[in-house]
Amino acid sequence: MIGTPGPRPVPSGLGARIIGFLSIALVPLGVVSYLQTSELHDVTRERAALNVIGLTETAISAERRNIQNTLAAAQTLSAISDVVAGDPSTCYRHLAEVQQSEGLHNFLGVIDTDANLMCLSAQREADLTVFPLLVEAAKSREPSVLRIDNPPLSDEPVVVVSSPFFDGDVLKGQVLISFSVSELRSSEGAVEEPGFVDVITFNKQGQILSTTVSPKRAKEILPKQTNFSELAGGNQRSFQAVSGDGQERIFSVSTSIPGLVTAVSVWPLDSVAAQAVDQQRFARALPLLMWAASVIVAYLAVNRLVIRHIRTLRRQMRGFARNRRVPSQKTSPDMALELQDMENDFLNMVESIMRDEAQLEDALHEKTILLKEVHHRVKNNLQLISSIMNMQIRQATHEETRMVLQRLQDRILGLATVHRSLYQSEDLGKVQTHDLVNNLIDQICGVKTQCGSRVDVIRDIDEVELYPDQAVPLSLLIAEALTNAGKYGGPDDQGVCELRISVKSLDDRKVSVVISNTSDPHAERSSTGETGLGSRLIRAFVTQLGGDLEQGVEDQCYAVKVQFTISDFKPEVVDY
Repeated sequence: MIGTPGPRPVPSGLGARIIGFLSIALVPLGVVSYLQTSELHDVTRERAALNVIGLTETAISAERRNIQNTLAAAQTLSAISDVVAGDPSTCYRHLAEVQQSEGLHNFLGVIDTDANLMCLSAQREADLTVFPLLVEAAKSREPSVLRIDNPPLSDEPVVVVSSPFFDGDVLKGQVLISFSVSELRSSEGAVEEPGFVDVITFNKQGQILSTTVSPKRAKEILPKQTNFSELAGGNQRSFQAVSGDGQERIFSVSTSIPGLVTAVSVWPLDSVAAQAVDQQRFARALPLLMWAASVIVAYLAVNRLVIRHIRTLRRQMRGFARNRRVPSQKTSPDMALELQDMENDFLNMVESIMRDEAQLEDALHEKTILLKEVHHRVKNNLQLISSIMNMQIRQATHEETRMVLQRLQDRILGLATVHRSLYQSEDLGKVQTHDLVNNLIDQICGVKTQCGSRVDVIRDIDEVELYPDQAVPLSLLIAEALTNAGKYGGPDDQGVCELRISVKSLDDRKVSVVISNTSDPHAERSSTGETGLGSRLIRAFVTQLGGDLEQGVEDQCYAVKVQFTISDFKPEVVDY
């Protein structure tokens, strides 16, 4: 249909194509800009990460020194295995001297590989086998740092540093030195950065050794689903992640004691020291923003200079195509010269089309009037012939002659009805079957049947449009069938005398015509209806329609059934 846009490939608009070509042109610049921005971002982020790691190292300096000193003392004691594994009284005296000289430790002790206490700086009994991590550390050939929250020899949690001692290559046990967790961290090296959350130290077993908050809160501010072994085994680094309480934070991992203790500092996103560690989205998105700005500027320029004028011209064309509305010329001052020429050409074309259509409408109107006059005169002539035949019928002396003339008159009136429908129709090229068939019924079915009673006519007629090539044989067929119904019709066993006319539109452009009438069961008439000229004419008209014919008696009713397909107009071929 005119004015209805069909399917279009995507993208097909001028703006979309300009954006596409401009994007292709900006790809090399965008790639170079992105690479340079990424390189600068990586350098900046690395420096910021080093800064945060440096602050973390400063924050854990006290813990590192305390653990290193304690580990050095334990390794020194483990080196003199003859003392720690010898006489218990000698071992006790030696451990007590070391504890007094260091002053930091809660207790010093020696255990065997089954975590049984062999020697203790305090003369007290303690069962250390109830601590699984300590039992596991007793069998290790490497030093370890553990935390015990409910120690038997202290009223507060302690950190236990162990160092193995050997007899040759045989592991004999561990030297243990413990000190209070509160003594592990001091105010020295405290981070003064605003917003700083905490520094959390933990061992390779995943135990949190020190934190300024509660252990439960420490797990909430650490990265969600923290894998301590992965953090402890990695290199020093900084990263952004979601903590256990659902907040985005910056985390910096630093090795306090290689292989033993790792520290993680926690920073909010808005802290000055950690801002550069976060992904610099603006820096990475700068090439994209440049592309978007360039595309927007180019699109706005093209839209103002070209697209909006083309849309105005398109609306004018669609308005003219739909309702023949002549657009007014409103040339915008900023319209390009080429677009002004296009608009002028369109307006000139509109004037030419309107002028030609006016001439065609005048010619068509004249031809329509002439054609209606032709159909009207043909109808009048046929009615004149019918009137002359009617005079002849009244003067005929033989009944058979009057019947023949009456049948012929009915056929002529059927043709006259077709021509009347044509000149009364808005579309002179087609006939409405509804009006045509109703006129034929009103014209022919006023007669009485042989029984002398009036026929009850039942109509079921759809609106179907036919070209005259099919309307004429259809009208003659119906007229002939109605005449036969009036001639041979009669009441059935119940005394009912009726005539049914059905014209139905079916699928696939098919039309079904059924004319049935009640008949006297004792009347002499063949089941096929082939009794004379009327039946031959009906078959001839069905052939002209290109349809199928069925006729015969069913349940005391004689029915003529025709089904045909509506054909398109076929112009007459004239041979010269």
